[in-house]
Amino acid sequence: MKIIAGKHKNRMIPTLKNSNYRPSTTKFREALFSILSSGEFINKPPYEDADILDLFAGTGSLSFEGLSRGAKTITLIDNNKDHIKVAKGFAAKIKEEHNVKCLLASAISLPPASEQYSMVFMDPPYYNQFVEKSLLSLINNKWLKSNAIIAVEMEKREDLTLPQNIVLIKEKIYGNNKLLILRYEQE
Repeated sequence: MKIIAGKHKNRMIPTLKNSNYRPSTTKFREALFSILSSGEFINKPPYEDADILDLFAGTGSLSFEGLSRGAKTITLIDNNKDHIKVAKGFAAKIKEEHNVKCLLASAISLPPASEQYSMVFMDPPYYNQFVEKSLLSLINNKWLKSNAIIAVEMEKREDLTLPQNIVLIKEKIYGNNKLLILRYEQE
């Protein structure tokens, strides 16, 4: 799997053999970043100069793509130490280790935040209501800046009840996947 665009274009993101994650496809990443780069967002894409949070990070393909395209930093959260190890190794290989943080934790029960994020990527395992649980964990533990953009990949038939303060901006279907662009509106 390659980074599509930016300063690390064509760099191969390593993956683990025999792992249970499902990396976002190149087509899906292209669609996501096309939407985020569109005129729907005032001034500039929400990932530019942003501190990005990547939940259920796996390979980190979404956040490494964001870093390549101009994000300041990325923080990858995954509950598998092998995924974190591979992401750290890739960050070092592309000389971005000072811009990449990794946290071994569950996205559905996050610890209290030490910083807040304006851009979040979320690509959880399907059919577990992890999206709703993670959104609540992000809000309750104060991980989100006001007006944070949250990009979610989920199975197209999976239902979602959005927590209060989370607004749907856009929904698109790509094959068996659904892309949601959400905004956190702090009270």
